[in-house]
Amino acid sequence: MLNLQNWGVLDKEDGDEVTTISAIFLIEPRQCIQCNSEQIIKHGPKWTTYRDAPNYGKPSSIRAQLKRYKCKSCNCTFVQPVTGMHSEMRMTERCFKYIQAQSLRDTFTNIAHAVGCNEKTVRSIAHEYLHSLSDAYKPRIEGWIGIDETTLDGKLRFIVSDLKRRKPLEMLPDRETPTVSNWMWKHRNANIEVFVMDMWRGYRSIIYKVFPNAVIVVDKFHVVRMANEAVDKIRLKLSKDRVKAIGQDWKRRKSLLRMRYKNLSEHGKYNLDMWLENEPDIAIAHNLKELFYLIYEMPTREDAEALLDEWLDMIPADICKGKSDFKPLVTIFKEWRKEIMNYFDYPITNGYTEALNGVAKVMNRQGRGYSYEIVRAKLLFKNNVPILPSESGQPSQEVIDEIISKVDRCIKCGAPRMFGIATSFDDYEHCDDCFLEK
Repeated sequence: MLNLQNWGVLDKEDGDEVTTISAIFLIEPRQCIQCNSEQIIKHGPKWTTYRDAPNYGKPSSIRAQLKRYKCKSCNCTFVQPVTGMHSEMRMTERCFKYIQAQSLRDTFTNIAHAVGCNEKTVRSIAHEYLHSLSDAYKPRIEGWIGIDETTLDGKLRFIVSDLKRRKPLEMLPDRETPTVSNWMWKHRNANIEVFVMDMWRGYRSIIYKVFPNAVIVVDKFHVVRMANEAVDKIRLKLSKDRVKAIGQDWKRRKSLLRMRYKNLSEHGKYNLDMWLENEPDIAIAHNLKELFYLIYEMPTREDAEALLDEWLDMIPADICKGKSDFKPLVTIFKEWRKEIMNYFDYPITNGYTEALNGVAKVMNRQGRGYSYEIVRAKLLFKNNVPILPSESGQPSQEVIDEIISKVDRCIKCGAPRMFGIATSFDDYEHCDDCFLEK
């Protein structure tokens, strides 16, 4: 029932909101914990309540009957030492570990409700645990790395992921050049083959300086999105020359322009064909967008390069003049063509890193006030908990042996008293075998 070593159950009370188990610790000390004298006498019981891990879907607590002792030699009083309980908090060690584990998966408020303790207690345990995880964290950075940024609390945070193993690697407090440069310089000896990123000049300049042999691949979705944006801007510009009703109708049907033509239903294709037949300028923009998508479907880099050159040559001058048409898309190929076309040598996207951006935002929104450090720890360690060094508070083997040596013995045979089937306080003077012989 209790499943705690060296503890015996006295009673169980199932309340509506909490389960309370009355228990007694079965190992009695034989010496004073101050002077090691064996001249100790019992000094009355003491009841102490400990929080336990949730049981059967509701909070659980242990009402422990602890024995007090008085030493005749040094005149000190003490409570019998117990195992299974946290040394600094009124809770079991497994409850403490439960809060630590859940702090990576749930909000502090929900954990406090499940355990039946104050939210501040959960926050204190979680902060200490998450900081210890951060201190012990040593990521393995190699292979194909995705980098991106996401906005948390009004600030852009730099996120790094392992695209092949699909694991988050790091979140930095900002994406400023000194911050990103320091992090990359710290890992300059890492065996990184590819960086997948968006078209941010700052990232590119740092990567080429720190990792001159790495390949940069521009995420294809950032590129093809610009083709859709160009068509949408042309639609908006042309709608201003139409009556208001036509402009509103175009707005309602803009999804027909954004979707690939091959993915439309027959009804959608019919409506789009009718629209493009009556609006030749939109038809030209839509056809350019469809042809641009075909570039990424080419089997080789050479074929893609050839189709790209053909596509650039066929863009009419009147829809390549400013920010409201295809000019931004054409311009990026003057500066980023090599990195964009590297996709055909390393066909991978930054989709996983983009997904991590959304996960981080959800964690931050659920927490309502989480610090950057807490969101970072939750993102990095939810499914990847680093191994912590042994805590100094854990008893050594010598201490464990000493505790075992002080176990009270059966008054008849001298064997350790195990209390497996004892039912009353008088039975605790015997081991199980001698108890059966009584």
